[in-house]
Amino acid sequence: MSSLCAQRVVKEARFAVDYDQPVRRLAAARPVNAIGLIAAEHSHASLRGSRDGATWGPWQQVVLGHEGGTVVWFEQGVQEVEFQAGSTLRVLFIDPGPSSRQSTSEPIVSRAGWGCGPECNPASPPVYAPVTHLVVHHSAGGNSATDWAAIVRSIWVLHVRGNGWNDIGYNYLIDPNGVTYEGRAGGEGVVGAHFSGVNTGTMGVCLMGTYSTVPPSAAALDSLSRLLGQQAQRWSLDPLGQTLHTASGLTLNVISGHRDAGLSPRASGATECPGNGLYTWLPALRNRIERTRACAPSLERRNYCFGGAGGSFPIAVEVNPGCEIGVSGGAEWVRVRDGRLIADPNPAPARRGTDLRIGGSVIQVAQAEAGVEQLPCVARGGVVNAASFDARPLALGSIASLFGEDLWREGAPPSVTVNGRAATVFGAVPGQLNFALPAGTQTGSARLEVVRQGIRSPETMIWVTEAAPAIFAAQNFDDGSLHSASRPVRPGRPLIIYLTGIGANRALPWEVRIDGAPAEGLFLGPAPGFLGLGQANVAVPTNLSPGEHRLEIIVSGAASPPLPLFTGPLNSN
Repeated sequence: MSSLCAQRVVKEARFAVDYDQPVRRLAAARPVNAIGLIAAEHSHASLRGSRDGATWGPWQQVVLGHEGGTVVWFEQGVQEVEFQAGSTLRVLFIDPGPSSRQSTSEPIVSRAGWGCGPECNPASPPVYAPVTHLVVHHSAGGNSATDWAAIVRSIWVLHVRGNGWNDIGYNYLIDPNGVTYEGRAGGEGVVGAHFSGVNTGTMGVCLMGTYSTVPPSAAALDSLSRLLGQQAQRWSLDPLGQTLHTASGLTLNVISGHRDAGLSPRASGATECPGNGLYTWLPALRNRIERTRACAPSLERRNYCFGGAGGSFPIAVEVNPGCEIGVSGGAEWVRVRDGRLIADPNPAPARRGTDLRIGGSVIQVAQAEAGVEQLPCVARGGVVNAASFDARPLALGSIASLFGEDLWREGAPPSVTVNGRAATVFGAVPGQLNFALPAGTQTGSARLEVVRQGIRSPETMIWVTEAAPAIFAAQNFDDGSLHSASRPVRPGRPLIIYLTGIGANRALPWEVRIDGAPAEGLFLGPAPGFLGLGQANVAVPTNLSPGEHRLEIIVSGAASPPLPLFTGPLNSN
């Protein structure tokens, strides 16, 4: 294997937007396998390559504005590249050299194993900090290759030679085969360059590939779960916790996506990383890791809200036999005793809050200022898709259900704001509100508040994504009846599906699957007359046997919970 000290940027060029000549061709002195793209803003581009200037490969769609840049891989090598882009680009022709066959044989491939020996150590000493948050990325490059170690080397060249960074930005990288690679040198706790300029306190892991419209491979997800589980244990982190990330000033999930930094004014900008197909999987990832945590208590709730007069709440907690749990952290005004959480009266004219841990699991406590009654309290994880109540992020343009305590009282309707924008509230009872996510909400982290008769709830962080569909109901096209086991659809006839979470961008790719097989999707878009409601028209296959089946709508890599689909004989009504 060639060492990175011998690697170099074969050529650096600049692509400037020219609307009179939208396609521009650039060439290097010799063939290379990697093209590095650096853009100042989030956008998309298309490019294709040729080895001889005569025969061209297919156009590839690329996400730009990715932190550190994007590497596009050409398996056969290219010497000329054609571009179409809506923003100015720095273009690097990178030669990573071939990899040895033994480079991926280690449990975690060392830097030397993927071709980065002592000669490419950081130019200045690494910086260290305790890890409080684990951040997931995608590389925004291709999803198929035969030499992933060479792609890791290409990313190193892009970050170090192209951006002038001290080292590769990520702490670890994982390829679609599930192979894990050591990233930034220095060992545990080294501060990387991956979280929009607010890196202190984070460990960043990058799944190589683009997951904007497809989910990662099972092998990659297995390795990601294992790595993050090890890191959570190493740093005594709660996989289901939400805690303050000091560098960004945001209360974030302990396991977050790169885009979650974008709400912070300290961050360098917004990004779509790690892509909708990966970002919507993060709640399942957190639960998967939590199940591996030894003696982790099962908590019925993760947050409590008190009035200024104080009081107490019972704490419902289940502990595995043989496990002992303790209480740690928290402020002096709150304590746990005899199975209850107790808060002293607040004498101050300001609200207060604290985190405490029960068996290592984080509990958030908020209290109103002196003289203010019980706060409206949004449940942790209580802002969900109204059709499924699942834990995935809310999709742009979707209908949400919000659960909690004391959200509504007789006399005045409550209000909901997201990042300061008023949401349309459809209905309210004391424990639940339904609302439409406001237009213009950006993906990633968002701040939500409920106001009940002039009293604001504690700020709640929610998570927003491009698409996360869920189905309310289906209607048989032929007679307009509600689809059910007693009213099945005939094979070969259309079915109308009402859902939410399809996203605000009508250009997002979508598909229909019945029992895992592709089916014909006729239409996907807004349902007329109701804010946030979507409609999908589906042609039921003519060869589908009578009985019960599973139908899924998949938008931008995120699948809906399955809808039971009932088919009858061809002559059924």
